[in-house]
Amino acid sequence: MRRIILKAVLVTFALTTITFSSFAQKMTPAKSIKAPPAVTLYGLPADVKPAKQLRIAEIMVQNNPFGMAVMQGMLFAKEILKDRNTKVDWISVPDFDPQKFETAMQNCITAQYDAIALFGLSDALTPVVNKAVEEGILVYSFNTEPGMESKRQAYWGQDGFAGGKKCGQLLSDAMGGAGKYAIITGSFNVLGHELRRKGARSVFDANTKLKLIGEFENQDKAEEAYNVTQNLLTSNPDIKGIYVTAGGPFGAAKAIKDAGLTGKVKLVCHDWMAETVEYVRSGQVTAVLDQDPFNQGYAPIIAAFNKLAANIDPKEINWFAGDVATPADVAKKIPLKK
Repeated sequence: MRRIILKAVLVTFALTTITFSSFAQKMTPAKSIKAPPAVTLYGLPADVKPAKQLRIAEIMVQNNPFGMAVMQGMLFAKEILKDRNTKVDWISVPDFDPQKFETAMQNCITAQYDAIALFGLSDALTPVVNKAVEEGILVYSFNTEPGMESKRQAYWGQDGFAGGKKCGQLLSDAMGGAGKYAIITGSFNVLGHELRRKGARSVFDANTKLKLIGEFENQDKAEEAYNVTQNLLTSNPDIKGIYVTAGGPFGAAKAIKDAGLTGKVKLVCHDWMAETVEYVRSGQVTAVLDQDPFNQGYAPIIAAFNKLAANIDPKEINWFAGDVATPADVAKKIPLKK
């Protein structure tokens, strides 16, 4: 009888070993992970499977195509971490209201996530970010810092001031260094948007031949950018340039097209979104600076997994320099999909 029981135990142990062995073999090695078309992955996950499931949240607005592009990066990270015993959740915030972001953070703290990847928004989030870190949660920010004095451990994105300065120079050059211009920003409450606006102003304000008409918010919405631009073109027929710091620039491009001012009013903006690139090809957008939204959604999640599962620390600051596309080179830099 003892032999039968022992034999049964050994068989059970063998089956269990085979089961766990098979499960382990299902983990796709990092070197075998293939990036989506036209994407260069900013980092790969460690070949580790934690015994306890890891839970990572990503908090982001989803009211514009940029947010959707960030989500695509998150979804790819979610998929490749599934076989590494890690669950990734997307936490959507409807707009740039700091209170809504704070609530989302508080909910993640209460839910005891291991890590949070956060669109930083502004220094209004510094207290809740610090609270999360003090409670042992990794907080990695992307696109915008949650205040310059927060305890977040790492950041991914573009240098906002440098990006704005670059776009300011592009617009100044396109305008021939003279004329009236306007700025449309997403929100004066978003630190990243403000850094871009101030970066561009550092160029514009140094040139007395450039005259600012005004600065306006569009809350990252294309329809609002369209309305603002339409009003600007109607009330200022001699306007020569517009800089859009954030989401929805294709709304401004459509207004320029509808007014029959293609090539006459210069438009400089951010992000190689399909909706924007369409207007680069047709000439309404003079120049567009990319900032790699896919990796902004992807990289912080992978870095959080690597820190939690393999104790691999990321660099504190991870800059995405970005490239510029213009009507002259867009066909080469962003080929049409066949």
